[in-house]
Amino acid sequence: MCKRIALTMAACLAVVAIHLTAPNAAFAQAWVPAKGEGSLTTTYQKVDVRDHFDADGDVEDRGRIHTHNLISTFEYGLTDKLALDFELAYVASKFEGRGRRPHGPQDDGFFHPTFSDAHLGLRFNVAAKPLVVTPFFSFTIPTHDYEVRGHSAVGRGFHELVLGVNLGRQLDPVWPRSYAHLRFSYAILKHFQGLNLNHANAEWEVGWLANKVIALRFIGAWQASQGGLEFPLGVMLTPAQFAIHDRVARADYVQLGGGVTFLLNRTFEIHTAYAKTVAAKNTHGDGGIILGFTWRFSRGSSLGRIAGKTRSDNPTTLTPTMF
Repeated sequence: MCKRIALTMAACLAVVAIHLTAPNAAFAQAWVPAKGEGSLTTTYQKVDVRDHFDADGDVEDRGRIHTHNLISTFEYGLTDKLALDFELAYVASKFEGRGRRPHGPQDDGFFHPTFSDAHLGLRFNVAAKPLVVTPFFSFTIPTHDYEVRGHSAVGRGFHELVLGVNLGRQLDPVWPRSYAHLRFSYAILKHFQGLNLNHANAEWEVGWLANKVIALRFIGAWQASQGGLEFPLGVMLTPAQFAIHDRVARADYVQLGGGVTFLLNRTFEIHTAYAKTVAAKNTHGDGGIILGFTWRFSRGSSLGRIAGKTRSDNPTTLTPTMF
C-alpha cells in the first residue's frame, strides 16, 4: 500500500515550475523611463528542484529538476509616462527521476533547450508623488508549439492577458537612500478542459543603496491560483488527467530571496541574487541563483536610477531578479 501511494505521488506531483521559467523582469517597475530612454538586460538563472509540494503543502522528495534560463529584457520610454516592455526566455531543463515514471517524452535525463514564452506589455504612470502608481497590461505568447508535457517542459503553452498595477515609493526620511516596490497582477487565461486557470500574483522588493556602487535588496513573490487540479496524497489521476496535469496544476507558492547590485558606471550594472520557494501547494519547491547585466541608455546618474532623481523627478528601482 505504501509503495502504491509513493508511486501515485510521483505521478501526481509532476508540475512544471512555470513561475520560475517565466520571469517578469520587464514588468515590475513603478517608475518609468523618460522618453527615449530605457534599458537592455540579460539575466542567467540556474534553478534546481528537489522538493515537491502536495495539495496540503507537505514536502516529498520525488526526483530532481535542473533548469538553466537565459532571459533578455527590453524597456523603452515611449513618453515620459508610457513605457514599452518586452521579454524573451530561452530555457534548458532536464529531469533526473532515479527510475521513476517519466511524465513526458523529454524526461529522458537530457537537456532540451528551446525558446519558451515572450512577454509584451505597456506601463502608464498616473501618479508620481509621494506614491508612484503605474497600471499596466501585458500579453504572454508562446514562441512556438513546444513540448508541454513532463518535468522538463519549458512552459505551459498558454496565451495570457495580464492586468495589474505597480506601486513604488522612496522611504526617505524614515530610511534614507532606500525604496519599496509592490506589483500586483491578475492573469486571465482561456478555460482549458473546463478548468479555470486564472491566477493572482504579487511581487515585492525593498532596496537600500549602501554606497555609490552597491545596493542591497530583499525580494519576494506570491501566487494564488483560482482553479486547476489538486494533488492530495494517495489519490490516483485518471489517464486523461495525467496527460494534462503538468499544465493545469492549481499551483500556489511563496518565494523569498535577496541580492546585491553593483553599479559599474552610469551605463552598466551587474546584479546577483538567490531566491527559494518557502511554502507551496501542488507544485515544486524551487531554489536558484541569478546573475544579470544591464545596459541603460539613460541620462540619469547611478544614484538617480536607484533612490535619487532623474529627469522628470522619477526615481527608478533596480532591475528585478525574482524568478
